Amino acid sequence: MYTLVFDTTAGGTVIGLYKDRERIVKVEKMMEFGQAEELALDTADILEKNKLSFQDIGLLGVCTGPGSFTGVRSGLAFARGLSLGAPKLNITGVSAFEVYAKMLKETDRAFYNAVVIETKREDFYFQLFDENLRKLTEPLALTREEIVQKLKNRQTSFIGDGVERLLSVSLGLQIKQVELSEIMDVDALFAVTYQKYLDKTLDFPKPLYIRGADACVK
Repeated sequence: MYTLVFDTTAGGTVIGLYKDRERIVKVEKMMEFGQAEELALDTADILEKNKLSFQDIGLLGVCTGPGSFTGVRSGLAFARGLSLGAPKLNITGVSAFEVYAKMLKETDRAFYNAVVIETKREDFYFQLFDENLRKLTEPLALTREEIVQKLKNRQTSFIGDGVERLLSVSLGLQIKQVELSEIMDVDALFAVTYQKYLDKTLDFPKPLYIRGADACVK
């Protein structure tokens, strides 16, 4: 079975094509704007170079955020559009928290494993996992002080594109491992997607919004 996965929620575009569990193609591009256009063009190019049509894809995984508002909507719109043309396609959304947590090696995990995602505000997107990557909290938007309160007196590993800003000041925490990641690892994105397929827990992609948009009606 061919699996296609992609993410446009962070600082770029990530695409992976797999046959069964083997990666065939990986595309990673850092960019602030234009992810939607690059995603469509690169996906078409990948399929053409591998002599595949979209009807050959059996499983599709897309990151649902949190992240850039435009990036989240772009990836989901593209995934949903592709699914309309392939009614038998298995499609699922996966959260950025799940993927970042999967990027932590077993030997680097601690009692607490904190995924911290940049919001470009004073707060941070945050979710906590145990050493087996079971969810200990729901996705949250927390201040630095609120995060410290949750992690006191427990050894913690950190990962995510918000970690550098979070830890830019001394917090007095017990830290085991810090992973600074500006972009999502495509193999981790595939691993989470494929596990959902095996577990029969596919979830039609919906945007993961933790707080409302910073907008108002004049």
